[in-house]
Amino acid sequence: MSLFKSTKKEEHCPDCGAILQIKQGKRGLFLGCSNYPKCEYIKPLQQHYHVVKTLEESCPECGHLLQIKQGHLGMFIGCSNYPTCHFIVHEQQEESEEVNFLCPECKQYQLIARKGRAGKMFYGCRGYPQCKFTLTHKPVLKTCPQCHCTLATQKKEGYYQCANKHCQHIFKEEPNE
Repeated sequence: MSLFKSTKKEEHCPDCGAILQIKQGKRGLFLGCSNYPKCEYIKPLQQHYHVVKTLEESCPECGHLLQIKQGHLGMFIGCSNYPTCHFIVHEQQEESEEVNFLCPECKQYQLIARKGRAGKMFYGCRGYPQCKFTLTHKPVLKTCPQCHCTLATQKKEGYYQCANKHCQHIFKEEPNE
């Protein structure tokens, strides 16, 4: 037996029957159909999550059991038949809380509260992705004495930081404000 001869059995595309090939993508290795671009079937080789618990509820799309999984974006519920079935339970998100402040960068859209990858709240421009302005703390209406930007974030009791990314001056609240 040769050391360089593959001992793995060939896998065939479930969509068109062509041989699957190992390919490199931006998220790592995957099996892709050799008949690409006529057939776009792909199968991930690595799982980017681990199963925390299998639930008793069935997937509404394929009937397999649902699972609680831990992925790089946090916990989620998905079908146990992944990657054949891509069903994921999405949270019913209310409309993001609008904080009624005009974005200081683009001056076109309002700032809204959003949840980041780790589940932390941040405030970003509604005009994303054209405007990528964000704040890690809730904005308040305070005028910066240095650049006169009208938005700031509270750092600690009585202290504020200018929301202007080019200034970020930390100032103390004046008693007459």
